[in-house]
Amino acid sequence: MNPARGGHRVPPLQTILRFVAVTAIAAGGILVLATVLLEAPAITIKAPENNADQDTQLQAIAASALGTREGTVIVLDPQSGRVRAVVNPSLAFQSAFPPGSTIKPFTTLAALRSGIITRDTLMRCRGKHKSEDVVDACSHPPHLDPFNPADAIAYSCNYYFATVGERLHEGDFARVLSDFGFGHATGIDAEEESTGVLARGRWQAESAIGEGPFLQVTPVQMAMAYAALFNGGRLLKPTHGFTTEVRGQVRIDDDERKILLGGMRGAVTYGTAQKADLAFLSQYVVGKTGTSTQLQGFRSQGWFVGLVFQNDKQVGPGDAQLLVVVFMKNSHGTEAAEVARPIFAEFGGPSSPANETTYVSVHQVSENSTERISLDDYILHVVATEASVEDQPEALKALAIAARTYALKNLGRHQKQGYDFCSTTHCLRFESVMPQPSLVAAVKDTSDLVLRDEKDQIIDAYFSASCGGTTANLKTLWGEEAPPYLRGVRDDYCNSGPHYRWTDVIDSQRLARALRSDPRTDVGQRIRELSVVNYDQTGRAELVSIAGDRRHTISGWEFKLIVGRTLGWNVLKSSRFNVSRSGSGFVFRGGGFGHGLGLCQEGSHVMAQRGQSYRQILAHYFPGTSVREYRSGVATRSSSHFRVVYPQTLDQQDAEQVLSLLEANRAELLSRVSAAGIQPRFPNLEIVINETTGDFVGRTGMPPWAGAATKNRTVELQPVKLLKQRRILETTLRHELVHVLIDAVGGAQTPRWLTEGLALYFAGEGKAIEREQPLNRMSPETVEQSLILARSATEMRIAYAAAYNLVKKLIQAEGEDKVWKRLADRRYSVLREA
Repeated sequence: MNPARGGHRVPPLQTILRFVAVTAIAAGGILVLATVLLEAPAITIKAPENNADQDTQLQAIAASALGTREGTVIVLDPQSGRVRAVVNPSLAFQSAFPPGSTIKPFTTLAALRSGIITRDTLMRCRGKHKSEDVVDACSHPPHLDPFNPADAIAYSCNYYFATVGERLHEGDFARVLSDFGFGHATGIDAEEESTGVLARGRWQAESAIGEGPFLQVTPVQMAMAYAALFNGGRLLKPTHGFTTEVRGQVRIDDDERKILLGGMRGAVTYGTAQKADLAFLSQYVVGKTGTSTQLQGFRSQGWFVGLVFQNDKQVGPGDAQLLVVVFMKNSHGTEAAEVARPIFAEFGGPSSPANETTYVSVHQVSENSTERISLDDYILHVVATEASVEDQPEALKALAIAARTYALKNLGRHQKQGYDFCSTTHCLRFESVMPQPSLVAAVKDTSDLVLRDEKDQIIDAYFSASCGGTTANLKTLWGEEAPPYLRGVRDDYCNSGPHYRWTDVIDSQRLARALRSDPRTDVGQRIRELSVVNYDQTGRAELVSIAGDRRHTISGWEFKLIVGRTLGWNVLKSSRFNVSRSGSGFVFRGGGFGHGLGLCQEGSHVMAQRGQSYRQILAHYFPGTSVREYRSGVATRSSSHFRVVYPQTLDQQDAEQVLSLLEANRAELLSRVSAAGIQPRFPNLEIVINETTGDFVGRTGMPPWAGAATKNRTVELQPVKLLKQRRILETTLRHELVHVLIDAVGGAQTPRWLTEGLALYFAGEGKAIEREQPLNRMSPETVEQSLILARSATEMRIAYAAAYNLVKKLIQAEGEDKVWKRLADRRYSVLREA
């Protein structure tokens, strides 16, 4: 093994521990599960997911993200109300402020329930809303399509909501706000908690956008109100402990929730929080920014409220996993969203090969500035620049894949200048424009995809506006050896496009002046002859002859560039032309726009209109290539409940075996729990198979004899070959699933002795560990401490044997079903007495 890959040397198999032992390893301050590689069945240990160690880490990251800025951060569990971290509690609980645009989801609810709007109500923004002496301007880009309620939330349109506010009755709005806890103390166990302000008789249009004296809220009120929006309407009491207390039940139906969820997802993908790059985290984040003005003041205050879900398929009332509220003085909502990002990233757990973020540096030529952004963000802006009027989703997806493929193939194109890409057509055109939702969806839906050739290499994926009927051949166009996919294909789809055929008439003196701008075409003051000497098989001018005082021969593409640089790029749009003399001018008749290599955007548009998929589009323009995932050497296999990410060096049958084992063991374990009348919510999991032990060590921080490491919903495995050699592949997978199931049934606060004993029992590892049990009986409390304080493998295996012995006796005495029920009811004290 290359030590540089992981920094640990793998001991010979015969020296790997021959006993069953488990160690809790702290990686970066967070306890994660580690399965030890043994000849006997593997054992695991896992600190509960929502444990004090992760809370401590969340607290540290929240404090670091806020830094020296005056403000507060609240991190809580939206399902239980447990406050997992808080920075500056006095500001969070005792001070109230105008909420700004974070109130707009509640304005939407009140307007929907009053019949003022429906989910399909459209309104075109006029840029600003005027009411008496108050002007509420919008900050989103102008000239966007009319907004529905979800889009208005995403772009935080003041005109939309202030206009709604003119029609909204004060009582209807106040009723919604009061139901969600505004104007009332939350009951947090803190001194002098503020109730905020929900004034009567102070209603005005700007109240609907969170400005003015009508409403002032505390950050903790904001947190609990948003938790109720997405946990099924349960208005919770915030607590620092593990007891859940419901203060009230709020009505919110699925249609209302869907509108708010769509708007808040839009805010992070293309709206006001887009710059915080939350859309490309490994988990599914939704959020809402807000910027308000101090009462009797002029400085702005920034708000952000965000929630994280496991993925976009699990966004039901029970799926919200974490809620973050950020409030900062002298700030704006976008800055507050940026503070929240590292908190969500920490909660998302260790990255896997399938969700690691690739970054690129882009030089904005017009501004002479360079910025570092995620690859997907770069592709999003390239597509928005190149396809601003494209309305066919499949064509947008094809362009996104082609652009991503080009970018990955050409990383470091400007390495000598210190960045990857420039913002001009020399690389890919890039402008900082606000993308439409359809563009965001196209990039997101294809975020892992690129084009590869028959050797599995990423290809050179060029694209242009129009090919004029036949795509170009790389060799005759630019003189480079052309791979099979860049030798040109006939394209009958673009013949209805605006650039399929064109004619340019250029005065001879004007043309001579343009040609004198370059020594390769400077023939003097006038042009006597101009002709195409040779055409390639795609109909492009391969060589052009120019005669005047001097004679030059130049490639058709270079001739087109020289003319275009002087006379404009809309003159002589491509090198697919012929030329003739007409009086004092030259007549160019041609087709296409751009170099014509690869994807033809106008043809792609027509193919999509006719029902072709993005895969069919790309197969047409890049024959012999295929669309695959781009992560270097990584492939994936998915089932209903698992996604396995594995190196391409692994036999696909091994990956399918892992999937099969996972599904079979999941079903069997759920069947056992169902027999006890319990229906837990078993989350979907991502299983990452590392190619080498060094990769595993480097990615997880685990010692080389650990067989697996789990954090949140990602399980990292040692190489399958090694797990098979140790005969522990199935037991390792099963043990991981048992831990997840125990958390789903009993909650993250299940005592460790019970968690580990049950995992050993249900994973079938008991016989291998029984012989290690201590001579003297250990109480549950003693076992708990032994598991936490063990300093050697010997101490750990004794503690595990004791935990297994306790659980075995419990099940023998009461039966498996009763133990599951007590676990679900959190009746641990009864279990301790058994």
